Amino acid sequence: MAIDRQGRVLVGERRRDLSFLPGFSVFPGGSLKELDRQTAAEVFGRSDEETALKIAALRELMEEAGLFWDGARLVAVPAEADGLSLVETAARLGLPLRIEPLPRLAHFITPAFSPTRFDTHCFLLEVEEIAEPRSTDGELARVLVEEPGRIIEDWHRFVALLAPPTRMSLAALAQRGGAEAAFALADGAQGQDVYYFESIPGIRTVPLRTPTLPPATHTNCYFVGTDRFLIVDPATYEEDERAHLLLEIERYQRSHGLRPWMVLLTHHHGDHVGSANFLREKLGIPVAAHPLTAALLKGQIAVDVLIAGGDRLELGTPERPFPVEALHTPGHAPGHLVLADRRPGSGAMIVGDMIASIGTIIIDPPEGDMGEYLRQLARLKAASPRVLFPAHGLPVVEAVAKLDQYVAHRLLREAKVLGALEHHRGTPRTPEELLPLAYDDVPEAVYPLAARSCLAHLLKLLEEGRVHRSTEDHFAIV
Repeated sequence: MAIDRQGRVLVGERRRDLSFLPGFSVFPGGSLKELDRQTAAEVFGRSDEETALKIAALRELMEEAGLFWDGARLVAVPAEADGLSLVETAARLGLPLRIEPLPRLAHFITPAFSPTRFDTHCFLLEVEEIAEPRSTDGELARVLVEEPGRIIEDWHRFVALLAPPTRMSLAALAQRGGAEAAFALADGAQGQDVYYFESIPGIRTVPLRTPTLPPATHTNCYFVGTDRFLIVDPATYEEDERAHLLLEIERYQRSHGLRPWMVLLTHHHGDHVGSANFLREKLGIPVAAHPLTAALLKGQIAVDVLIAGGDRLELGTPERPFPVEALHTPGHAPGHLVLADRRPGSGAMIVGDMIASIGTIIIDPPEGDMGEYLRQLARLKAASPRVLFPAHGLPVVEAVAKLDQYVAHRLLREAKVLGALEHHRGTPRTPEELLPLAYDDVPEAVYPLAARSCLAHLLKLLEEGRVHRSTEDHFAIV
């Protein structure tokens, strides 16, 4: 974290096509490389990890923001020096390479639910001034020097996306100012286990370990609201994860001054409903779902409140409204609901299993309907969402592009199913018999799931009159 004498910080916005934290505002940084260890040994005669980490921090600052620390200021690195090493850049600028004073500020380990994990060491760089930064390595879409309070305001206006360590750091700096606030924050943060993301205000993601389909290992539970809040898809069955869930509910109540209102289930699948009964009993709050979901859960989970497509829920205050609209989006499951945040400027949707940023979505007949699923994806796209909050994985900030990608992928698979039928023209085939051609890009270990997906495509094609069915499980091209 670099801070100038005016209290401004250096931040960058990550490219939106990156797999980890796309579109999020972050402090410059990156991975420790062998070159950093070599520099530590050759320049400073040291082989300790701390020295190598400091060199890595300065190298990343140079590579991501085009800035070099001269001991007092962050000076601009000319474009013609791009690609040079840290040592070569120092020589080019005629400046010494320094690593002191560069105190350690914090140490964060990415939580287990993250698909990409980092052991992150943060250092504090106090400087007199920061030259105009520029994005140089392509990982950051833009780099700027800004007052912490302004970035927090952008977060509240849905302009910036912030991960918990960044937001905590900026909030401490905005409220108390200066490096002392940063150190106070670091002291407080070290003892906390962070299990959540609150990428935009009023929507907190709490990933919970569940029996879901690999490569996903967690299902996202969401706390939604700024006065009373919904607990969406409390998914876990495990006692330790339930303890984490209760801890995060308590933290959300305490930090926001809120109360839990009810549990809401996006649909009936087992990796979404695991703690619904548990929270009803523990917190004394009702469970809500679509009528079709309630019917499918009969005998397992009693649904107290029925939510239909078009229903609106008010989760804010008269002064600061937070309207959420339920959208009925069948296709993956008959009673599937998407929650659309209707606050001006938000554009957020909690989409359950309509898309995923880890793994894929299985359409499994008879409850799964491929044609309906594709129609609902097109409907979501037509609403021009800004960010999608899926049940599995991190938020998707290129929302429309992601929806387009899902539709294109399904249509490409449909074309391969048709191609496999054409290859066997005149001889009806089962979904399993079509897999070697239609799903030649997936390992045989997932063929049982692929067969269900293939059947979903065949039933869509049957509905459209493009294939015919000779027996219950045999299909042929028209």
